[in-house]
Amino acid sequence: MRADLPKFLSRQLGRPVFSSDSVRVGRVVDMTVLYDVGHPAVHRLAVGHGRRIHYLLPWQLVRTADDQGLRFAVDRVEFTAYASRSDPELEDRELLLARDVLDTQVVDLVGRRLSRVSDVILVALPNNKLEVAAVDVGAGSLLRRMGFRRLGDRLTPKAVDWGDLHLTSARAHTVQLTAAAVHRLDASGLAELLARLSTDKALDVVRTAPAARSAAALHASHPELRHRLLHVLTPQEVRRLVEAAPPAFTRLLHEFHTSPAAVRRQLRTSGWRIRRPPTPPPADLGSQR
Repeated sequence: MRADLPKFLSRQLGRPVFSSDSVRVGRVVDMTVLYDVGHPAVHRLAVGHGRRIHYLLPWQLVRTADDQGLRFAVDRVEFTAYASRSDPELEDRELLLARDVLDTQVVDLVGRRLSRVSDVILVALPNNKLEVAAVDVGAGSLLRRMGFRRLGDRLTPKAVDWGDLHLTSARAHTVQLTAAAVHRLDASGLAELLARLSTDKALDVVRTAPAARSAAALHASHPELRHRLLHVLTPQEVRRLVEAAPPAFTRLLHEFHTSPAAVRRQLRTSGWRIRRPPTPPPADLGSQR
């Protein structure tokens, strides 16, 4: 692989895979990364046929990767040591890029917008590693994947840095709660994120983030969103937030009055429209003179 050009995940999928004794054992079905650094390197390759995974091999075993495909440093018999189920067992912070990232909705924590991943942008490093740099949320990559390559190539990729994302797929969201940029957001940024997540995912963030920051984010949130989340949290969870918040925030405790039917109704409303934090009033120009 050339180290001076970005690679798109969609173009890596389906590439033929060969053993060291030149036996074709399948194609690249997916790639995994460990969600523990800002720009993670590809950790393992999922190899199989179609969408079915037969093997999960460490990237370190890749000997060469060129236009003919990928060649591993193990022979056909040794491949059996890396046999995997079609639904592979992953490490604690491991994600499948095609399954857990591609076509997934993401929250851009810097631009504060909701987008969908068209492709994953990879960079080949000189030490034969492949690193995840960003995701493309533009229409160009989507058009290329649909077969309109010439049209897609005319459009400039809209890249969002990998470290600035919150992925909303089930596994990615769970992994990120302990290893993502969400823990570096201030109260206003966290409030924006809560506004763009479904109710159950927003609750996960509130429960995982430090209590003081979660309380401040709820205080900065739109009243309807704050009311909805507080009425699903348990009294103990609300008390935890109030105890970590300034005295003026103790009114949250009084908002926690709901019936079991109301709780069920709140859990069914994950598709409610976005309730963004209220916009602060403009500065009084007359007072600045």
